[in-house]
Amino acid sequence: MLNAAGWGRLGAGTLLAGALVVAAAAPAAAQNPGPDLFVSFDREPVAEVDNSGVTLGMYVYNYGDAPASDVTIVVDATGVDDAVQLAEGYHPGCEITDRVVTCAYGALAAGLTDHIYPVRLASRAGATPGDAGTMTVTISSAEQDANPADNTTTFPVTVLASGPDLVALVDDINTEQDRVGPGDTAPLYAAVLNEGDSTADSYTIGLDLPTGVGFVDEYTDCDYISYWPNDPKTEGYAYGPSRVTCALTIPLAPGETLFLVDEQGESLFDLYFGNNLAGPDQTSGSFEARLVADDPAQAQARASTAGGKSINEALANAQAAAARSAGRSAASLLEEIDTEDNVDYFAVHTKPNTFDIAVTAEPVTGEPGETVDLTFTVVNNGPSDGSGPGVTVTAPSGTVLLPSDWCYTEGEPGTRLPESPALRCNFESIFPATASGGGQITHTLQLKIESTPGTDGTIVADSGGPSTESDPSNNTVAIVFTGAGDDPDDEPGGGGAGDGDELPITGASVGTVVGVGAVAVALGVALLLTVRRRATVTVSAPE
Repeated sequence: MLNAAGWGRLGAGTLLAGALVVAAAAPAAAQNPGPDLFVSFDREPVAEVDNSGVTLGMYVYNYGDAPASDVTIVVDATGVDDAVQLAEGYHPGCEITDRVVTCAYGALAAGLTDHIYPVRLASRAGATPGDAGTMTVTISSAEQDANPADNTTTFPVTVLASGPDLVALVDDINTEQDRVGPGDTAPLYAAVLNEGDSTADSYTIGLDLPTGVGFVDEYTDCDYISYWPNDPKTEGYAYGPSRVTCALTIPLAPGETLFLVDEQGESLFDLYFGNNLAGPDQTSGSFEARLVADDPAQAQARASTAGGKSINEALANAQAAAARSAGRSAASLLEEIDTEDNVDYFAVHTKPNTFDIAVTAEPVTGEPGETVDLTFTVVNNGPSDGSGPGVTVTAPSGTVLLPSDWCYTEGEPGTRLPESPALRCNFESIFPATASGGGQITHTLQLKIESTPGTDGTIVADSGGPSTESDPSNNTVAIVFTGAGDDPDDEPGGGGAGDGDELPITGASVGTVVGVGAVAVALGVALLLTVRRRATVTVSAPE
């Protein structure tokens, strides 16, 4: 039995032994001071994946007391079910080969941690929810790792039930070598793919067309919208409807594709191209497919109560002719489709077209010292739609133009000086032909008369877009002044063919003024001869 002194000797010896153990361990660590690399995931304990996809984040650590160089991270997904698709994430230097992602990270200093996104996962159409296998991740460097046992880790993957996932698919209408123009028709081929893991029982499709393109057929179980409420439906023009939405009630199972064609495989949406279609150009439209947000029964009722030509009936009939496809046809599309894409776009390549922009102006009456209205009207006689229009107004000598909405000082874009010798006015972005029920803009400017106005004032109109002007002669009109109380057709203010002091007729283009003046002179001579002849008869009658 040990006494107190023995206990003291034992305690001292034990402490000394412990100290020797610690002291002995320290040199061992110093002999291997390399980096200690480790990887963990930012969404422990499992990667949950659906068909919308998820980008996996990883934390990369160096717990060692030395830097690591040429760090490489390898994500091996060969142990994950093929129902899960693998893609590179957002980290530079990553490459994928046979379901293995290899990322060249570079250097990682001692004690540092970094957050990277090397891989993206998404479940395929029809993937069974549940366990989908395990990924293995390995990190290494050019140096000997201080603790190689933790350089490799595993991460389980689970597929979540995600419901239907609709993808819209549509082909371009044509190519640059096969353009369409006024009077042409062409089919639009579109389809809806379900990349989800459950059946879509009720969903909608929608088509938006560019101006100048219309639907050949209209279905009673679809809703149509026109963006041109004043459209008089002029023959040969296409001003709406420009959008259609159809509620479809044909079930679309996971992995299946619904092609919008009839029993013969012909498109259910043939398009026609109006006289107002601008060109040559490449314009575009869109096709979309979406799940019904409200009660699916409402969509069912909307589709089933409609009479006449039904798109749902046409699609149902086409099913019997194998227009609805699953298996190989749908699977061939899976690798090329963005699972988040509910909208697709189609191109329309158009033929050359022309428009006729014309401008007129009202007469101006005023005296020096007055500020008067200058009103002009610009029309697009078509047939093509244009853009703008743009108008350049040059004040007659002796006058200046005051600031106005939509206008800026010519030569000073975006600037409105208090007084300008000329203004540039830019109006609406689309300038349709008058066949639309619009195509006309009237604007009033303020003209300040400082001295006797000259005859050099003009208004010039133009339009942009791919189409070209067919009649430049009516793009320009002269600004006409009449004296207070004068009629614009009276001398000396109204004649367009007189001497230099006479002003052109108001509201007509310069070329038209000369023609009208010539007609007036000829008519005046004829009237004078008639009056003289009648006077001769009247005088001789009493005799």
